[in-house]
Amino acid sequence: MAFSIQTNVNSLIAQENLRVNSNFQSMTIQRLTSGYRINSSGDDAAGLAVANKFRSDIAELTQGVRNSNDGVSQLQIIDGGMNNISKMLDRLKTLATQSSSDSFTGDRNTLNSEYQGLVTEIDRQAQSIGLNQGGSFAKNLSVFIGGGTGTTSSAALANGVVSVDLSHSMVDSQSLGLKGVRVANQNVNPSLDYDLSAASPTSVQAILGDPANKASIAGSTAFTFTGPGFGDSNGITVNVNLNGVGDTASLVTAINSAIGSAANLPGGANASFKAATIKASVVTDAMGKTQLAFDSPNAAFQVRADDPMANALIGELPSVVLPAGKAIDLTQATDASVSTGTFSANDTITVNVGGKNASVFMTGAGGVTPDNAASFELAFNSSASMKALGMSVSDIGPGTPLTFHSATGQSFSITASAVDTNLTLGTDLSGTTIPLASATSSLYNSFIAGGANELTNTAGTLKQDLSWANLGALDKQAITISGNDSSGGAHPITVNLANSITDTSGASIDAAINAINTALQKSNDPTLQQITAVKTAGAVPGSNPDTINFISTLKVFSVSAGLATNAANGLKDGTGKGFTYQAAQIGSGSAADISTAAGALTAVAAITSAVTMLGTAQAAVGKGQNQLGYAIGLAQSQISNFSAAQAQIRDADVAAEAANLSKAQVLQQASIAAMAQANSAPQAVLALLKG
Repeated sequence: MAFSIQTNVNSLIAQENLRVNSNFQSMTIQRLTSGYRINSSGDDAAGLAVANKFRSDIAELTQGVRNSNDGVSQLQIIDGGMNNISKMLDRLKTLATQSSSDSFTGDRNTLNSEYQGLVTEIDRQAQSIGLNQGGSFAKNLSVFIGGGTGTTSSAALANGVVSVDLSHSMVDSQSLGLKGVRVANQNVNPSLDYDLSAASPTSVQAILGDPANKASIAGSTAFTFTGPGFGDSNGITVNVNLNGVGDTASLVTAINSAIGSAANLPGGANASFKAATIKASVVTDAMGKTQLAFDSPNAAFQVRADDPMANALIGELPSVVLPAGKAIDLTQATDASVSTGTFSANDTITVNVGGKNASVFMTGAGGVTPDNAASFELAFNSSASMKALGMSVSDIGPGTPLTFHSATGQSFSITASAVDTNLTLGTDLSGTTIPLASATSSLYNSFIAGGANELTNTAGTLKQDLSWANLGALDKQAITISGNDSSGGAHPITVNLANSITDTSGASIDAAINAINTALQKSNDPTLQQITAVKTAGAVPGSNPDTINFISTLKVFSVSAGLATNAANGLKDGTGKGFTYQAAQIGSGSAADISTAAGALTAVAAITSAVTMLGTAQAAVGKGQNQLGYAIGLAQSQISNFSAAQAQIRDADVAAEAANLSKAQVLQQASIAAMAQANSAPQAVLALLKG
């Protein structure tokens, strides 16, 4: 080996080893002081990536455990509320059982008052715990815990979610079956004096005794019911024998007897009508007025009055109000011609009050010839015979209807007799009596049961303008109806309407309704069989078209209509275009009335079923609690195992690092000593130079 002054190789080697040993010592000190084997990606890039994944999973799972604990806490709150509702069901059953006994001698109205109050309280508490219809927790609750795996990121996320399905666990009174659906004319103007009680001017006796109502029937009246399985255009007509009827109790008995007779007739439609178990009753509204109602515990339905008497009994009165507790006002709201037309000489208005008549003749003589509403008002109110009956008339202004008043509070009827059409009341009723509580046309009112669901428009208001225009010879239209079952699954069906030699399903509105309802029933799908298409008369018969609506007790259903070949025909909404509408609930339904023994027995059956449904809902909540508990257990286990795995990869082995530190110190000292020797080696060259 050559001796060199310029390059001290040994010193360079010593320096390099000193640097390596210094780095080794620094790394060892860093690991000991940080506790980690991997302090930077350079230490172990692959290991750091794995450890970071574990650390991220631990953070996710730690928050997931908190989420689950929050979910368990909420379910415990819900469970407590449901236990309270269970106690109220026990009390309801006690009250109903007590009232159902013929040996009960107390006041059933007192029992019924408490019963109705408890049903209302169930609704309040169900809303408080979020398990009413549309409630904040009445849905499929997703609790993200994390820790999921899958072939894709979306699959991994989905696997980290625990679903607690409470979408079918509503515990409000209607969801529990304590409320059915009800037809009752209780959505009218509160001032409307519709009260069937004996002391009312519109009592059962007054309506049955009204001459015009009596003239329209022959000892009976009729209602037509439309619903699932009995939804063709004819429906089920119930003829009610009014012989012996004189008050609300006998009226209800007569109607229910007629319903029973119709339900027991042969035929599939009658069997479906029987299954709907529709019953008539008298109910008291918020203003204390007695009204006729029809209830079903399980089927959405429509009731149509088939004559003036039925129309009156269901509460379709003219605008009869009691502004001062005594005066009755009768307004024919569609009257326009009376304020613009000219009366003929022989036109006559005759008023009957309590069997006494008085008339105003438009003679054209004596200086008074009414040629508009204002002059008619003057002539009418100047009539001594009208004053004797306590009758007067008022007119607000041009183009507004006349209002007739009875100062005595007695019911009255008005007859318009004319040789021409200038004198009209509402519509052209020349020679026709407009009686107390009677319709002004031959098309009578229909009512959809409150508590059911019907189509709505996008603004959420009731949809009543699905009009029909008959399909032409080449027209076709597809109507798709879809209903969701109790588990949320959709059940669609498409009905194709046409108008041809072989297919007349779209030839008329009745044919379309029949075709749709027949298809729904023949689907043999229990979900679709709960939906019914119904017809409602236009607002102004003869001017506005009849409309089609869809009703059901299903909480979720929709109807879509494509454009007909001729877009002007077929089923249309207000825009005339194809449409899709979702259903929404109308009204609040009705609770059983236990003020009678029969009603109490019905309530007992409903409560028994409600207890079962509440138990099912409680089971869903309990299942959710257990499910979240198990998920928390897995998450805690994963946190522990992921932490151990991360530590195995990243944490420093203190014992090994302590040994390394001692080793690094010795090596460093040796490196320094060796480098000192290497640095002194060139000094030997001086010995050579001395010689």
